[in-house]
Amino acid sequence: MSNAPEGYSTLTPVIISKDARVAIEDYKNALGAEMPCEPMACSKTRKIFHAALNIGEATLFVCDECPELGMNVTGHQQFYLYVKNVDNLFNTAKAAGWNVDNNPEDMFWGDRVATVKDRNGNTWKLAQRVRDVSPEEMSEAMKKMSETA
Repeated sequence: MSNAPEGYSTLTPVIISKDARVAIEDYKNALGAEMPCEPMACSKTRKIFHAALNIGEATLFVCDECPELGMNVTGHQQFYLYVKNVDNLFNTAKAAGWNVDNNPEDMFWGDRVATVKDRNGNTWKLAQRVRDVSPEEMSEAMKKMSETA
């Protein structure tokens, strides 16, 4: 038996949000997230304490903040998300109202990357592998980068 349920990897990020319902819709609109089942919510407060979203092959959990249980919004998390077409998803996230940090750009390590921020202040690096880079080429590029830093 696997140590994780079917369809899950060994690591699943959890985003704590001031308004999980808004965040869920935002991730659907900006990233194409899908929700395989209804979120679980407290019947008294209507706060969501668990929602699972599928984004590509990854799963992300989202819940409402609940300071009394030590679940506080922190923001400032970073996610590196591989997608089929970074330019398309970047435009979708931008149209959904996410802040743009960096437009799509080809990077020396072989990925095309754009950086956007969600409404909770989390950074999403949208990436697409565009070319394979040899270890030698990577080493040379990293050396050049460290010389200019």
